[in-house]
Amino acid sequence: MSTGLLDFQTDRDAALKLIDWFDIDRVRAARILVVGAGAIGNEVLKNLALLGIGNVFVYDRDTIEMSNLSRSVLFRSSDAGALKAAVAARRMIELNPSVSARWQAGDVTLDLGLGVFRTMDVIIGCLDNREARLHVNRVCWKLDRPWVDAGIGQLNGQVRAYRPGNGACYECAMTESDYRRISVPCGAIASRYASEGKVPTTPTIASIVAGVQVQEALKLLSPEVWTGRMISGREFVFNGTSCAAAFVDLPVREDCPAHDTLSPESILELPKASATVTTCGELLAAARSELGEGAVVDLNFELAVDLRCPGCQSVQRLLRPFRKVYREDLECEKCGRQGYVVTTHTIGGTAEDYEEDFLGLPLAAIGVPRFDILTARGDGGMEVSFELSGDGSGDLGWNGGTETMEDQEAANART
Repeated sequence: MSTGLLDFQTDRDAALKLIDWFDIDRVRAARILVVGAGAIGNEVLKNLALLGIGNVFVYDRDTIEMSNLSRSVLFRSSDAGALKAAVAARRMIELNPSVSARWQAGDVTLDLGLGVFRTMDVIIGCLDNREARLHVNRVCWKLDRPWVDAGIGQLNGQVRAYRPGNGACYECAMTESDYRRISVPCGAIASRYASEGKVPTTPTIASIVAGVQVQEALKLLSPEVWTGRMISGREFVFNGTSCAAAFVDLPVREDCPAHDTLSPESILELPKASATVTTCGELLAAARSELGEGAVVDLNFELAVDLRCPGCQSVQRLLRPFRKVYREDLECEKCGRQGYVVTTHTIGGTAEDYEEDFLGLPLAAIGVPRFDILTARGDGGMEVSFELSGDGSGDLGWNGGTETMEDQEAANART
């Protein structure tokens, strides 16, 4: 391209337009979800903003601590105590006002609806634990969405890219020992006050792996152009101690449980359905209208229904995901003895152990996130999946970035 056609004084993208493979229209239209706004996430989001990625959704559950400032380019000391996702999205817009940056705070394994993943072109994982990676991998595979994962230590880092149906997924490399390390023993419930481990890292290694992640994400926007030249199905390993780099082929496990998929044809969009408005009973009725009176709706989590006391026989309603029940919640309010939790993973199933009197409650009241996708099962193995598409038309939609950060904060506060 001739430099005479470009205005380097007023066009911030002029230098990018000189790159022969850089498809600026594709980049402007791209939708990228970044899960994690810590050290790696900061560098990823900075790069996405500088490239002018059109639509970025930032997801993180944590707040900013002063110790984050040594390795997080988007945070300031005045941000201490604020949500990482909110501040990171705001700083992206400050870097490049043409970027539409939205955010949400929560636990990615429970609080981020599957419909959000489905709207994305690429997911970039900037995570610090295996459970979250496992969840993101399974959702991406189920919805046929590519994702790029990274991990870092003090000086070393790794980047892996995954394309459903094209080689290995994250879970393919997991061993029985890996599964045992992340599994929770039956009946075991974590303490609300359990401390999380801190991983010592440097900003330099975060910059290196984040740069590779974003470059691979750009390739995944146009994979047909980059055939044979992507990390997809492989791992890039950087050893900062010896300043050496290598590629490792990732194993493909044919019986990998993460390779279950939902065909787009099996997903029924419900444009008026919303987690905060649609009741459990209304979704169950929709399922039975499609699949017959015996249909049930599968939740994407185990629902804690009741806390039962073996002493005084009292019953306390919980109605929240089992993973959000802590040891401190098990004490009976009446007699102080430790109770046990009754759970289910369906709406409309056989409720022999509890009374299913929550059908009149909104889905959000039992922990279903906005813009989720839930699968219903009927007789004869028939299935249909329902997307709560009404949640995607507001602050989780992509309407040109006209909403302010104050609108986003108010929307998150409402849920």
